[in-house]
Amino acid sequence: MKRFFALLLTVPLSGCGTFTTLSSTDEEIARDLKQNKTLCETTSRAYGGVSYNFCKLHSARSSVNFDFVLAFYLLDTGVSALTDTAFLPFTVYQQSELGSIELGGEDS
Repeated sequence: MKRFFALLLTVPLSGCGTFTTLSSTDEEIARDLKQNKTLCETTSRAYGGVSYNFCKLHSARSSVNFDFVLAFYLLDTGVSALTDTAFLPFTVYQQSELGSIELGGEDS
């Protein structure tokens, strides 16, 4: 029963990379990734949750609890890949019409 509740508590966090990229504006996504000091210059709309998570991990920021953060993002990336696949027709259309999300330089 404890495992069930632990799983139930993690479900809202699952696929949060996908949720973030589908529910946020380009400016919000760019601002969030720049605040995390990402080294990415762009992020794709198709498989946006996976791309977003990789950009979060590909940052200049060092973390004391990097193993925990890495485990979370690896789990979330797997779930995001499944969720991104469900939204693929929509995000491929967006990618073809709007292109990748430009994150801009460090001066913003």
